[in-house]
Order: sequence, then structure tokens, then C-alpha cells
Amino acid sequence: MIETLHKAENISLKRRNELITLAGRYLGYDSIYTWNADINGFIIQLQTNDAHLEDFWKENFFPATLEYNLRPHGIIYAITGVYDAESGVSYNSETKTGFLININTYLQLRSLVLGILLDLTEEKRNLHFIRGSLVDLDGEGISIMGPTGSGINTHTFFLLELEKARLHSTDWIYMERLGGEKGRISTTVSERKFYLKNNIIKLIPRLKILYEKCKKEKSHFILDPWWIGGEDKSITTTRINVIFFLDPAPARKEIARRLTKKEALSMLFNAEHPFFNPHILVYNEKRKELQLKFFENLFDFVAVYRINTAKPMFEVQKQIKNIILSKEYLEPLQEEKEEIQVEVAEALKHINLDEIRKALSEMVNLSNVQSPSEKEVQKMAEKYGFRTKFGNYNYVSTVKNRSAGLTVYIGSPQVHQKSLNENQREIIKNLPKTVQEVLSYIKKAPFVHTSRIMGENPDFTPTCTLFVSVHRKEMVRLTHMMNLSLFSYEKETEPHFYMIYIPEWHEKDRQIIVFPEIGVTFVLGTDYYGEVKKGMLRMTMWYAKKRGMLGLHAGAKIINAKDAHDSKIKKYSTLIFGLTATGKTTHSCHSHNLNETQGEGIEIVQDDFIALRLDGSAFGTERGFFLKTEGLNHEIQPLIYNAITQPDGVFENVLVDYQGNVFFEDNTLTGNGRGIMQKKDFGKYSSQGINIPPLSEVDGMLIFLITRRNTVVPIASKLTLEQAAASFMLGESIETSGSNPKRAGESVRVVGTNPFIIGDESKEGEIFYDILMENKGKVKCFLLNTGGIGEIREIQPDGTKILKRKVSRIPIKEMASIIRGITRDSIEWESEPFFGTMIPRKVEGVDMTKYNPAKFYSPKKLKELVESLKEERREYLAQFKNLDDKIKFAFQ
Repeated sequence: MIETLHKAENISLKRRNELITLAGRYLGYDSIYTWNADINGFIIQLQTNDAHLEDFWKENFFPATLEYNLRPHGIIYAITGVYDAESGVSYNSETKTGFLININTYLQLRSLVLGILLDLTEEKRNLHFIRGSLVDLDGEGISIMGPTGSGINTHTFFLLELEKARLHSTDWIYMERLGGEKGRISTTVSERKFYLKNNIIKLIPRLKILYEKCKKEKSHFILDPWWIGGEDKSITTTRINVIFFLDPAPARKEIARRLTKKEALSMLFNAEHPFFNPHILVYNEKRKELQLKFFENLFDFVAVYRINTAKPMFEVQKQIKNIILSKEYLEPLQEEKEEIQVEVAEALKHINLDEIRKALSEMVNLSNVQSPSEKEVQKMAEKYGFRTKFGNYNYVSTVKNRSAGLTVYIGSPQVHQKSLNENQREIIKNLPKTVQEVLSYIKKAPFVHTSRIMGENPDFTPTCTLFVSVHRKEMVRLTHMMNLSLFSYEKETEPHFYMIYIPEWHEKDRQIIVFPEIGVTFVLGTDYYGEVKKGMLRMTMWYAKKRGMLGLHAGAKIINAKDAHDSKIKKYSTLIFGLTATGKTTHSCHSHNLNETQGEGIEIVQDDFIALRLDGSAFGTERGFFLKTEGLNHEIQPLIYNAITQPDGVFENVLVDYQGNVFFEDNTLTGNGRGIMQKKDFGKYSSQGINIPPLSEVDGMLIFLITRRNTVVPIASKLTLEQAAASFMLGESIETSGSNPKRAGESVRVVGTNPFIIGDESKEGEIFYDILMENKGKVKCFLLNTGGIGEIREIQPDGTKILKRKVSRIPIKEMASIIRGITRDSIEWESEPFFGTMIPRKVEGVDMTKYNPAKFYSPKKLKELVESLKEERREYLAQFKNLDDKIKFAFQ
């Protein structure tokens, strides 16, 4: 039987004062209990003459300071034993004062305080609270909402059966949007202990045992979540990723269905208690619109499912768990994809792409556009840089990383992004106005123009034209940096890409608008050079794919090594993939300590982007390499250090002191310090050109896919071609404590280690696999783990991961030895038992037994870590519906 709540009567200020007088008669010196609760920063004070209510109140909420002069945000008077008044609940919104008269169940008191919290936040138009439960499953937040009696707590506690599941809340969630452009929904708990219905103990045996030591009343009890399983089953903060609406409907056959945003909002609005919230005290048209807008924004970032709890309980729970474990909620709905197409199509109705292209192609002729020479641009830029002790210059930007969450692709459906956040949708909505403003502004503001050539080959060398607004004169450095990256312009080539860069655009309207099919990009409101570099490469990759090539975010080199079997020097084309901070540039620009006196050696070709062709050849793109400088060390990375410290190198956001000393290890300004080094400054280690020859002209191709894991992934693995394609699709690394302490050690995956793909990502994997198969006799693939083995992290109640044992890290020198052994074919390989790959048994210069995970973990823990990683990989690859099964299941 569902216990009903008294409906609160909204009362006038006069009536509120009368009730305070009444309460005063029963709150004498020896009969008053006063307690301040701190609920997510809101202070609510209880004054009562009922010891039971005070007891449950203190158990339920976190305490606040009880000071005489502390002014609470709201006050509740809970008075029992009033002989001349009827039972009831009253509330005055103006003063945030509530009254309980002759009601001694905590259910009603708790409902009143939650209602006051809603009123407080709604009045300030800054909503934070939703009614629902929340469980964290390995960093993913699963929320359950629904009408009273629909089984919220039942299904919440069943989820705790899942490994790595931890309870956050059972009925009330405080949330806020974090991460800005990424739109992450972060939450914290509101209640110290949870108020639960007694009937749940019949279904959850563990709770039945705990119930005996809990405080109880007629139909509810108060539970300390730590009693359930300590830090292994309790958490205080997580993010919301998916919401389940419980909806008992006996006539409906289906158990689960994913809802569109419109359907989800309709369910909330039309519920018996609007927004599934029986605690609402003030509800009118204005509040309704406020709530709808709040949830509309929320549903931009979370998936919503309707669950029919009229069906058998365990069938329902099975469906919920299947949805969670498959992570299908991470995929956009077909309706969402169609919405994106509609939104872009609507915007395109009001803009003319040909007009945009024409305006930019003619812009060089405008009187407000300068076209200084390369030397003149350098001289202009260096006025605003800081000269280092190396004789080169450091520049500091206001924005210190790319604005990925503010980037949109505009054009036909084949270039659309899979999903959009709220900011991206707003950018598209305002696109016609923005385009009009940009096309007007480029005729007024002062601009500096440069045109450069990307690549050196007879077939594919795009012209890249950049127009930078120098309304802030120091922005000429962006032109200088692109000149250092690409080749001199002699005559126009096709395709021809254009970029408009306006750093002074209003910060609140920062955005990057990409028109791939017309080769145009607008960069507005940022001054970070990475938007220039990656913007040009993004358009190049799209056009390369249209011409039958595969644009790769990878380094390239030629390695000449003495074969261990016939002592002949073999020449290998080498591609090196890796996400940021995995060592891609380090190993692309490393000599691997090969024996140069015997004819061995390396030729550095490229460090960031190439266009791979079916015959195994690859076109390079740049003369200047854009590297991350964090922790750069002349002893460990001598070639890179020597190149970047030449006078023609450039730094961006590296800490340089007043004397010109450079501190690569100092992250005060940012952990994303960058530099541009010239390929020629590698001296004898630089290849003559920037291209990789066809496989017919070399002895083979080595492909190194770099990951950074710290637990059980082998230091080096020899892969089948299917496993290589799977590794390409996984694009795997981990979060670091520097980037996000609470997610440290968690997986990061980006297809092809390439965040600049336009179009179907699974198509990239298919093309990569086709190239491997076309050249299967001459291609060898390896997975290199530049992290290490043996790390242990424990999860704290607040979600933070505490490092209990450091990783046994593989030094750069030892990884160089492994790569050297691979190129010489001197490594002895053996099967490893977990991932179906081959691993080194013996490597010259490296004791591989140091990296045996069995030395670091118990058999049980080792199996757990391996199975967890394999499951993650399977789930991730499952989202690519069109991907060949041979690739999807390569690591089974």
C-alpha cells in the first residue's frame, strides 16, 4: 500500500505569521528541537517539538552550523500535539516557511523540505534537483525515475548486483552541468542516509539483514549506504549518462523503448505528478516552462528509456541490465540523426555555400587585406613574441586547446556529426546570422593573408589559404606559424582550402564552422594555433578520402635495419599511430639506437598526418612538425630537443622566464605547451622528401599502433591483420591524473587515434583493413604499450581514484630496443594467453620478464582486469554496425 502525502496549502504572509505564533506555544525551552541541515549549500532549519522527527532529520541530512545569527534559506515548523488544530501541511513561498501540524511521520517532513529546495532553485531560475535514483557503474551514471510505487528503489538495488556498481542516491539528486562545451552532467549526493520503504527488504536479502539495525518508523527506515558495502558500493559523485523512466503499463507488450527528447518531455509533463515529482509546492505556467527547459537541456546529453514495470520483475531487470552493459545508450537515436539533418538542412536554406566560397576566393583583393611576404610576417610576429635563450620565440595564447565541443560540420548528411551537444545545436541554429556577420566583417576588419601548399607530390597538394584578423595585432603569429608548418606557395593547386580566423569574435560565441564539401572553415573567438593546423588537415583528410586515400593521424619514417637471419640491410616503411601523450612523436623522431656504422638508421618523414594509398605509399603534408613539449628532455629525446631548440623553432604556451630560460616540465600555464620544429633540423635523420614510397620499392611496412595502458596490456604484441584493424578502430589510451583525476586510468578511445574524421568512422576501418589485405605479404603490425604493467587504483567514495601501486613503466630506451628488435626481426615471439596475440619472449637489451602481469596480480585479479578490458573493447566495437565481424571479434 502506497502511503499518501498531504497536499500542502499555499498560505498568505498573514497566515504564516499566525502559524508561527501557534507554533511558539508548543516550542518552549524544554520542548524545542532545532537543527540546521545543509543540503547542497542550501540551509534549511527544522524547529520541532517531536523527538522522532528531529531524530530522522538529523540522520537523513548533512548538518550545517547551528549559529544564532545564521539565516537559513528556509524554515520548517513541525508541531505535534496541537489539540485545537487539524492535521495539515502549509507553505508560504515568499518567506520559504513550511508548517507541519499534528503530523509525526517523517515522510511528510522530508517531502516538505525537498519541495522548499525546488522552490528556492526555481525562483532563482537555476534548477539543480531532480527526483530519481542514481547508480554509478564504472564511471557511467544510471538514473531511474518514475511515479511513486513504480519500483524505483527495487530496480536501483538490483543494479548493485553488477560488478563495479555503486549507489549514489535513491530518490533525490543534485546535479549541475560541468565541462562547458562537452555538456557533462555532474552530480553530488543530497542526503547523508537514505529514506527507504520497508517492503524492499522482502526482495533484497542484504537489506533485510541491515534493516534490523536501522532506525524505523511505520512504513520506512533510514539506511546508511556505507553499510551496503563500504566504498565498493557507495559513491558521492558521478555523471548521468542514461535515465530510465519506469512506466507500469499492463496492456503494452514491449518492456523497453528508447525515447526521443520530445517523447521524454511529454512523459514528464503528463505524469500524475509533473516531472515524476510529488514534492512540488509551487506550480504554475512559469514554473512548468522552467522545468521543461531544464529537462530539455538535460536530454541533450543523456539517453532516455521507457521501461514497462508491469511486466515480470526479473525480465524487466534483465532488459535494463542489457541496455546498460551493451552501452547502446551511447549511440544517437535514428530520430536524433534525422533531427541533425533537419537542423542543418534548415540552416542551409538561408545560406548560399557558393556565395561563401566566392567571397573567400575574392577576399585577397580587398583593400583591408594585407599579403606580406613570409619574412615580413615573421618580423611582424616576433614583435609580440618572447625571445628564448635558444634564439627562437615563444607566444602565449588566451585559449590553450582546441574547442572540439564547439565545432560543427555543415553540408550533406554524409559529413554530419553523429550527435550534437547543446552548444553545437545553438551554433547551427544561429548559422545563417553568423555567416552573414562573418561575410560582412571580413570587409571591415584588418586581415593578413597567406597561402601555402600542403604536401610535395605530383598528385595531391592542396593550396591552403588563411585569412587572420589582426584587429589584435599580435594575432599575426598565427599566420607566421602556418608559414612554418607548410610549404611555399608558387602556383595555385587543387583542391584549394580557405580558412577565416577571427580571434576577437565574442567569447560567448566561440565556434568553429567546417564546410567540408566547399573546403572552407570559419574559426571564431579563439586564438589557439591548433585550430589552424588541424582545421587545414581536417579538410585535407576529407578530400583525400574522396580520392581513394586514407588520411591518417600518424607519424611516418623509413627504417633501415640489419636482418638477424641473413644479415642484409632491410628497408621498411614505418607508420606510428597514437593519441596525445602516448609517444607518437617521440618514437616517430627516435633513432632506436640502430648501428649506423653497419648501414642501419632512420629517416624521419612525418610526425602527424599522411595520406595512405592502396599500394602502401603515403603522401606527407608538412615541413614543420607540431609537437607537445610537456616534459621534453634532451637526454631522452635528443633529436626532438635539438630540432625544437633551433632558432627557426617556435613555442606556444611554453613557460619562459624573464631571462629567456625555457621550462618544458612546468605546467603553470598549461599542460598543453606546443612547438613547431622544422623537419630539416633533424639533419642526417631527416628523409630527403616527405613521402613514403610504394611497398614495391621497400622490403616491407611496419605499423606500430601505440596505446598507453597501465595494467595488463602486454608491452608489445604482434598482431594479425584483423587485430590490427580492430586496434585501429579502438584507438586506445587512458585518462591521466593530470587531465582528470576522477577518471584517471579509465579508457579513452578514438577511431584511428584521429579526432578529425569527417563521415562514417567504420568506413575508415574498412579502408584501413582493405589496404592491409591488399599488401598482406609485406605488412607487419604491432601494438606497443608505452604505459606499463602492474598499476592498482582504488576508487574512493567521491569517485576519485587513488593510486595504491604505481605502474612499472617501460622506459623510452627499452621501447626503442623493442622497436629495434622488430626491425631486425631478432625477437623471439610466443603466444600469450589472454588476448590471442604474440608477445616477445626475448628482446636484446630488455628483460621482458619484468613486464609479466602475473608478477603483479593474483590470478583472480589478473583474470578480472583482462575480462574487463576485453568486455570494454567488445562493447566499443559493437557500436559500429557496418564493421566487418572479423574486425569486431578479432580479440575474442
